[in-house]
Amino acid sequence: MDEQLNDEVPKIRLRGKAAIRAIRVEHDDGLLVRLYNFYIYTLRLPLTVFFLIMFSTPLILSVIFTAFYLLDVDGLVIPEDQDWGRQYWWSYLYKFSGEKQFKVFIFSLSLCTTFGGTGVEARSPYNLLLANLNTLTAQLTFVFLSGAVFHRLSQPAVPVRWAKTALITNDKFTEHASKLSPTGERPHKSFIVRVNLADPAKMVLIECKFEIIYRCILTPAGEASPFIHQVSLQLVRPEVSYLRFGLIIRHVIDESSPLYGMDFETFKMRDASFTVTVTGTERSSMQPVFSENLYAVADGDVIWDRQYEDQILTNKQGRIVFSADVLNQLKPVEIDCGESDMGRDHNTPDKDAVGSE
Repeated sequence: MDEQLNDEVPKIRLRGKAAIRAIRVEHDDGLLVRLYNFYIYTLRLPLTVFFLIMFSTPLILSVIFTAFYLLDVDGLVIPEDQDWGRQYWWSYLYKFSGEKQFKVFIFSLSLCTTFGGTGVEARSPYNLLLANLNTLTAQLTFVFLSGAVFHRLSQPAVPVRWAKTALITNDKFTEHASKLSPTGERPHKSFIVRVNLADPAKMVLIECKFEIIYRCILTPAGEASPFIHQVSLQLVRPEVSYLRFGLIIRHVIDESSPLYGMDFETFKMRDASFTVTVTGTERSSMQPVFSENLYAVADGDVIWDRQYEDQILTNKQGRIVFSADVLNQLKPVEIDCGESDMGRDHNTPDKDAVGSE
């Protein structure tokens, strides 16, 4: 395999999410490994696609065995039942598939579903052996299908809802922290992502852990092949024991941050992206949950100098209201941080550096 790979400059360089999702892993796989990988891949498909595969699998299996039955069609007893053709629409179906072929397909499908009642019988040794293999394969397939359905239905719903955009901005946390600092440090910018629970009114997560992974694609000078650089960013609150409603995951871009001193053009040049993850346990079912979201600078998923709209409000009756509808709504920066040590104010272009003097 190594002899077939050429380290050449590509004609088209993908960027953003497309570059991450287009990474192809090439290695030698056996048949069992490929089947196992396909099974795991099926479990992770969207629910509608998953159930479509579940219902279509017996049909596909029946079509495959129908082709083998037709190799010895004389070894099958196919009754000339007039009831098959009394309905007007059957005639169109026979024109498409053929009456004999369709009856053999129904015979194979009945063996998969154990329904029977087709009237078709296998008489030759070849078809008798094939019919038993048909039934045995269908039973084995349904064992895996039953396990897959149980696995999907036992999982809780999507645990969290992610904001569509991440922000690099001055925020209220760093402003408040700078006021409490005895040295009087000016506030730093922060990389923040807002996350809500899928059902804020009822859902509770316990033992939650959060992580932000900064990823960039770099190409050394004189080299054609890039490499992927990944760094786990330090968070203000990397874990909580009890989470309700939602929270903001925050990384302060100070002198110790890998993002310190970078401007917007640097992020774009490096094709920077951020993977944010949440792991925890859903309290009512005690099922482990995991969710992740990818924010790519090249796709416009990271915005500078904005703030999220407030979600915790007070109504006219004086009750506190959590507004889940404004998860993705943004507003201009309201706080007055002055001229921070990042060397920019709110009116400077987005491409200015974060953390530069």
